[in-house]
Amino acid sequence: MFNLSATATRDNLSLIAVVMKGETSSIRFSEAQKLLDYGFKNFEYSTFSTKGEMFKNIIVDKGTFPNVNAIFEDSSGTLIKKGNDKNVSTNIELNDKVPAPVTKDQVLGKITYLIDNKIVGTSNLVADSDVKKLTIPNMLARIFENWFMMLR
Repeated sequence: MFNLSATATRDNLSLIAVVMKGETSSIRFSEAQKLLDYGFKNFEYSTFSTKGEMFKNIIVDKGTFPNVNAIFEDSSGTLIKKGNDKNVSTNIELNDKVPAPVTKDQVLGKITYLIDNKIVGTSNLVADSDVKKLTIPNMLARIFENWFMMLR
């Protein structure tokens, strides 16, 4: 008796089937094919977020810029039973306003993805750029810059 491991990819979904102690080669291949067909028929990969995709624009309190984009730190998704994607819910932990300074890649919040109240994925929301704290010297610089631009 021998074992067989097989892989297949359809519609961006890759699956692995393992058949152990199959008596003949034809039985091993047949059983692996049944397993793979079952997987492709009943399951799909659901993408929740894509790395770098903007989620929300966040206000920066007392920053040199008024806002910063909260983007997904990583791509997130999971294998789910077909048709179960409508049962995905999200829990979003993100403030509408953050204090300056903000650094690029600073974690601003988190999204948790759930199916039937079970966590199936998470994504951190991070700042896409730096925002320095507003100080008197850079306030004066901005005033003079705006004044100079109006005189042009």
